[in-house]
Amino acid sequence: MIRIDAPSVKLCSRRCQNIAARLKGMIDPNQHETNALAAACETGGEYVESLAKTDLATFTAVEWSTLIDVVVTAFQDSLRIAYADDPPF
Repeated sequence: MIRIDAPSVKLCSRRCQNIAARLKGMIDPNQHETNALAAACETGGEYVESLAKTDLATFTAVEWSTLIDVVVTAFQDSLRIAYADDPPF
């Protein structure tokens, strides 16, 4: 009988996987993730420029939450498009 070793850690959720990954070190981003980060940076930069403010400390709560929404949405949209034609599995 051949024995196959199971992973030493079994995790219950994505949150636990993220914690375990942090403890083991970061995984380098793939090309899709690198491109998504660039897209998010560009979109976030455009939003900041539209406010005509350079001091982030002067952002209102709404401006901050909008910036976060703009950046996260751009990142996710970019990955969704990239993985539609090239799924990670």
